[in-house]
Amino acid sequence: MRRVQRRFLLRSRWTALAPIDRENGERHFEVVAVSGDLVTLRAVLTQRDQLIAITALEDPAVWSRGWTSLRTAP
Repeated sequence: MRRVQRRFLLRSRWTALAPIDRENGERHFEVVAVSGDLVTLRAVLTQRDQLIAITALEDPAVWSRGWTSLRTAP
């Protein structure tokens, strides 16, 4: 598991490998606040906030650093 450095978290961008909210298709997020062991992620598409643990971002099966395209090649 990779370590996320807290000092670089604010304003960093993340892609959920599976949509967080299937109804709205939220995949791309930006960190808007860091508080203790929690971060507030703001969905780029809907501007909704989501509060998660920093350790959740360390799971490469769930989160990817940066905004990445998840399309598969034809």
